[in-house]
Amino acid sequence: MPRKKSNPRRTVVWRVRVLMAERNVRSVSELVRRMEDIGVSISIAQLGRLIDGKTQHWSQEVIEGLMTILECQVGDLWKER
Repeated sequence: MPRKKSNPRRTVVWRVRVLMAERNVRSVSELVRRMEDIGVSISIAQLGRLIDGKTQHWSQEVIEGLMTILECQVGDLWKER
């Protein structure tokens, strides 16, 4: 019996920096300050790693904070590659 071909692994690319630029958020530190204003605590280094795709662990609180600050839907934060 022939083996079934597996589908290639699907990947996503973070679009947070694009959304930041579109909304005139000029730096990660500015984004962190805005997140702190709504009660979401994250360090500049942690958020930088997250939006540059260098971490695989995402906090629901941070995702919700990004959606609030960037005025977007969850699906706007990344795209499929």
